[in-house]
Formats: sequence, structure tokens, C-alpha cells
Amino acid sequence: MTDLFTADVHRVLWRPLVRALGVSAIIVMGCVGVVIFFHTARHPFHTVTDLRGALGGAAVPLALAGFILGASVLGADFASRAFTTLLIWEPRRQRVLAAQAAACAVVTAVAAMAVLAVFAVALLPTAFAHGVGPSPTGTWYLSITALALRCALLAAAASVVGMSLAAIGGSTAAALAGAGVYLLVIEQAAIAAAPSIGRWLLDVDALSWIAVTPRPTVPGGHTNGHTVVAAGLLLLTAVAALHALATIVVKHRDIA
Repeated sequence: MTDLFTADVHRVLWRPLVRALGVSAIIVMGCVGVVIFFHTARHPFHTVTDLRGALGGAAVPLALAGFILGASVLGADFASRAFTTLLIWEPRRQRVLAAQAAACAVVTAVAAMAVLAVFAVALLPTAFAHGVGPSPTGTWYLSITALALRCALLAAAASVVGMSLAAIGGSTAAALAGAGVYLLVIEQAAIAAAPSIGRWLLDVDALSWIAVTPRPTVPGGHTNGHTVVAAGLLLLTAVAALHALATIVVKHRDIA
């Protein structure tokens, strides 16, 4: 299993899409840091609060990048028959899928932390030149680090979700379509029909997990999200359940 995981990590790292996403993310974060620097020349930068907000705001694009990465890894393997070739070496499909999920999650989490570190460094000139408010005290940096870690873990979870949907649908396009239908149709319909269940949906749990603001309000304003720990457990359960479903589908699929 260790050899399989190591091989999958190398395969993920050497995909052109992974390197393209990583370089693009670092460039974008650097540019955003420059824009924020000039913007805060007129609108002061509240060091701790605005830094938390900036890192929290990066969670959504990082999660989207992680989802695309996970979906493309398995989708490309199906399209190129690489998955079939891999099964010749390791016929136990559940182990192959678990190794790929773990590799996607680890690579995505580490890459997300690196991008957030670059973003934090890009914001330092703004904090030094235009920072206002009381000087940071106590263990504020631990809170910022914990927020960055939660953002990275959310991106890792999104990569596993993307990979699982690609396994169920058999392609990257199916994974993207499935995510779009869920977010734009199912969640909106659920909130419209019963706003009280909005706090159990994945997008609200993701906001609660990031927790830039404690227990964010569910669309419609009828109830609040979960605590950080509860949201994390709910997200973990959803990711594990989706991966288990993907494993069952792949085990019973005829892969030629």
C-alpha cells in the first residue's frame, strides 16, 4: 500500500495540470497582494482581522482547484486506460482507489499550504505599511495558522470529492456536472423547500469549517451553521461516504 501511495503521489505531482494550477495560484496570490497593498493606501488594513479575511477568502478558489485536480486525476486515468493498466499490477480496486484518494489529498493539502504561505508573505508589506488598529498580541499567529490549515484540509477534501465523483461518473466531465447539479440545483431546492436543513448542506458546513465568522448564517437567515468541530466531522463523514460509494461502483464496473 505504501508503494502504491508513493507511486500515485509521483504521478499526481508530474501531471501538467497540477504544476499549472500551482504556478497560477502563486501568481494570482502575489497579484492580489499587490492590489490589496494599493487599495489599503486609502482604506487601512486591520492586520489580524483582514489577514484572516484574506486567507479565508482564498479557501473557495483553493477548494475549487482541489476538486478539479481530483476529478482530472481519475478522469484522465479512465480516458487513457491507465487505470486498467494499474489494475494489472494491483487488482484490488479498493486499494487502488484509496491510494489515489490519499495521494490527491496529501498533494492538495501541501500545495494549498504553500500557496497560503505565499499569500501571507505577499500581505506583509500591506500590514507593515498600512496596518492599523491594536498591535497583534498573544497567540494570534496560532489562530491564523489554524485557519490556513483548515483551508488546506478543505481543499484536500474537495480533491477527494472530485476524484470520487469522477470514479462514479467515469470521467472528469461527469464529476464537474455532478458537482454543478448538486450546488446549483439540489442545495438551492433543499433550502427553498426547507430552510432549516440548510445548515446540513455541504457549502454551509464548509463555511462553518473555515469559520472566518463564527457559525455563518444559512441562506435565508433562518438558522446558523455548525461549530468548527461539528462542521469538520460532517464534512469528513460526507467525504468518506462518497468515497465508499465510489469504491462500490468501481468494484462492480466492467473496466476493459
